[in-house]
Amino acid sequence: MNEKQLYRMRATASGREAIAHAEPGSRYVDRETGEEMEPVAKVLPLAPSVSSLPRSPENLRSCRRCDQLIGLDVSDCPYCGLRQEAL
Repeated sequence: MNEKQLYRMRATASGREAIAHAEPGSRYVDRETGEEMEPVAKVLPLAPSVSSLPRSPENLRSCRRCDQLIGLDVSDCPYCGLRQEAL
């Protein structure tokens, strides 16, 4: 029996993303939209930390348009598509 791994999941049509425990080959559906989600990246463990978040708060910023939290390394907001200013 395979142990579930932590994956970044994406709904192809809307681009919505989520982090979830998943098994390759299984079917996963977005709770809010009903779209099928597919694993696009495996979340790798980081160095030991008191945070259990996939990204630490120090590596996040808020999008200027939609106020969603996005990574510092992201050029375009994955939620609204706004190009972010360079840091």
